[in-house]
Amino acid sequence: MEPEQAAKPFLDPESIENSKFVAVELRERLDKVEEQVLAQFSSTATYTTLAQQGAEHARAEARADHERLQTTIIGLLDRLRAEMRERLDALEARTVTAGASGPIADAARIAELEERTNVVITALHAYGQENVRLRQQVDELLAKQMRTDGWLVSSGGTSDLALR
Repeated sequence: MEPEQAAKPFLDPESIENSKFVAVELRERLDKVEEQVLAQFSSTATYTTLAQQGAEHARAEARADHERLQTTIIGLLDRLRAEMRERLDALEARTVTAGASGPIADAARIAELEERTNVVITALHAYGQENVRLRQQVDELLAKQMRTDGWLVSSGGTSDLALR
């Protein structure tokens, strides 16, 4: 506003109808603003709920994948153990029938077991690193999606979001 306009009164002090009209118009505008604020709040709450459900769904899927992988690894280790037991039994049966059990055969068997154990340990280590990397990617994608949708977290992480 210009300084000259600020000095002029907003309403004509002698006009009662004019002030009533302005009051009604202000009330209607206030009602519209209130409706817009309530609509924005509702949409905000909806987006928060959807984001929280998405995060919980991603966590549940990650947990299920982790449990499936654990079960698979345990099954493979059991299978490896059973195969090793069968081979050792077969080797013992061969050495008993051949009548010779030498330290060279035992050393070769132990070396083979150590090699296979190292392979399993390496695979488990790689699985652990991959799991950590996937978790980081899920967290990054969730944070990116929330930034894209206009949700910024100023303190805490995305897991701290909740409707109250």
